[in-house]
Amino acid sequence: MAILAALLGAMGVVGMILWRLNQAADATKGLAETAQDLSNLGRRWSWRRKANVDPMTLVDDPRIAAVTLMTAIAQADGALTAAERETILRLGSENFSCSTNITEEMLSYGRFLVGHSHDPANSFRKLLPLIQKTCGPTERADLIAMLRAVAAADGPPPASETQAIDRFARDLA
Repeated sequence: MAILAALLGAMGVVGMILWRLNQAADATKGLAETAQDLSNLGRRWSWRRKANVDPMTLVDDPRIAAVTLMTAIAQADGALTAAERETILRLGSENFSCSTNITEEMLSYGRFLVGHSHDPANSFRKLLPLIQKTCGPTERADLIAMLRAVAAADGPPPASETQAIDRFARDLA
């Protein structure tokens, strides 16, 4: 009988140890999940900050800003035509020293940024601080020339496009 009591006692001790090891494993999993949640917290907050922001204000590359402005002026009178598209691609490749594929990607992104807005003044206003901060007088003059070339790609530009470009040129100065 003493042996039976000793065996039951030993089994109880082993059971208690296994139960405590299981609790320790669960606690370790809980700590790991908490650490993962904390590491994702910053990413979640930054995503929330960016989720409610106009994507045009997040542009930090002046080349993308320039292509976006050219796209805005091209779409001001309706859809982007083949002549305007070719003009944007040619000017982007020549002035930014990049391949046609990269210019195509910038044009696609620019079209996304311009979205459904058919008012280039809105795009000009949002991207003006970036252009002022990153571009010198020569680059600014080149940008105005590119905008005028895109506006005239289909023939004489409408007065509204010319006025928007002139207003943007004054604001840049």
